[in-house]
Amino acid sequence: MAPNGPAKTAPAEPVWVGEPALLDKVVQALRSVREAQGGPDIVSSGRVRSLEITPDEAVLTMHLGGGHCGSAQVLAELAFDVLREQLPDTDLYLRHEQSGGCPTT
Repeated sequence: MAPNGPAKTAPAEPVWVGEPALLDKVVQALRSVREAQGGPDIVSSGRVRSLEITPDEAVLTMHLGGGHCGSAQVLAELAFDVLREQLPDTDLYLRHEQSGGCPTT
């Protein structure tokens, strides 16, 4: 453990698959979804792990959990709304990775 607590690792670089101009448009729209209380957007914070867009479907994989459970569902719903708006004629899928689980109280 570091003197000031556990060391934080930088989020992994997201994996982008699809036509570059469309990916850029969707990623920029996803940047409008922000963490709670004015935090960073979900792309910069490492929540978005991958986005794969084909002509028929789009799959967004997000990292949820790990102590961020309170806002995770809201962020996932907001991200899905962005996909729905940006890709209206596309089958949409949201996957999530979860580490650490959610605390129960």
